[in-house]
Amino acid sequence: MTTENEDSTPETTEPGNTAAVARLLEVAARNADKLLAESKAEAEAMVAAARAEADQMLAEARTESEQVHAELDRHRTTVLSELKARQTTLETEVRRLEQLDADHRDRMRSYLTQQLEQLKPHAD
Repeated sequence: MTTENEDSTPETTEPGNTAAVARLLEVAARNADKLLAESKAEAEAMVAAARAEADQMLAEARTESEQVHAELDRHRTTVLSELKARQTTLETEVRRLEQLDADHRDRMRSYLTQQLEQLKPHAD
């Protein structure tokens, strides 16, 4: 017949095994601490790399944005200049057409006046 002490595992009851278990737990704890420290360092390195990549992407996006903005400004300036030149040309053409209209009206008035004079009976 066995008692409770006899039913327990021999490793926990023998003094030599207790020291071995303690050493095993100590080694396991050191390994866990080492793995945790390595994992933290790797995570920090990954975060730092991701931040650096994000900063680089942001800088590239800003540079591209500035280039696009400058190109749009140049294009806007060119278009406005072309529109101003076109406006000037059209205003000149309108003035020319207005003058032609005025000249034509004067000639028509003069012609009609002459025709009316010819239709009047001559008083001699």
